[in-house]
Amino acid sequence: MAGLPARREQLANEHRKAESERIVDLEAERARYERECSEREAEVARHNAEIDTLIANLGYGAVDAVEQYVSIVLSNSVYPDHFNVNHEFQFEPTTAELSLHVLIPGPSEVPEIKTYKYVKASDEITTTAQSQKATKDRYLGAVQQVALRSLHEVFEADRRGLIKAISLELGTETIDPATGNNTYIPFVAVAAERETFMTFDLSAVEPAATLTHLGAAMSKNPLGLVPADTSGIRSL
Repeated sequence: MAGLPARREQLANEHRKAESERIVDLEAERARYERECSEREAEVARHNAEIDTLIANLGYGAVDAVEQYVSIVLSNSVYPDHFNVNHEFQFEPTTAELSLHVLIPGPSEVPEIKTYKYVKASDEITTTAQSQKATKDRYLGAVQQVALRSLHEVFEADRRGLIKAISLELGTETIDPATGNNTYIPFVAVAAERETFMTFDLSAVEPAATLTHLGAAMSKNPLGLVPADTSGIRSL
């Protein structure tokens, strides 16, 4: 019994130490939380300031602001993982025209599988290849749809009407079998005026017909890496 006071004192000391450590840890966590909140608030404030600046500069039609806005629009354009589409562009303020260069994957990225079938007897999945014509038509359709979609996304997002026209060229990069060097092959070249394009009902059009209506130069066989004759493209 004589040792009980000492034991109680030991337990009390351990409790005080644990409580002291708990308070220190709590204060440290509170400080960390407040610091993170401040950092988030500062980041939000910076982001809002950037947006305000962008909106203000768009109001003046500043080149950097227009190009930044186009970059935001096109970076949010979602395509399948196996079909990566890249854009380069430049805005000319004197003519209010956007020069847009679209780079798409080459023909090797086009799926050649028509159907998948599970065979229970062998516990395997078999495939059926699509015809060469179907593959050709699929890639040609993708080329035309991406070209039309790119025009639409920029014009539709530009609610201020800062971009009056777009000159677009779409193609792919591949290895030249003659030289072994990387080469660029254009598939579509087209110029579109905003006033005309925005009258189209794209839900009811055929991309090839719309591009032809716009006077586009188009490759008849992109799958075969046949280039479009861009020398005949009309200018705005």
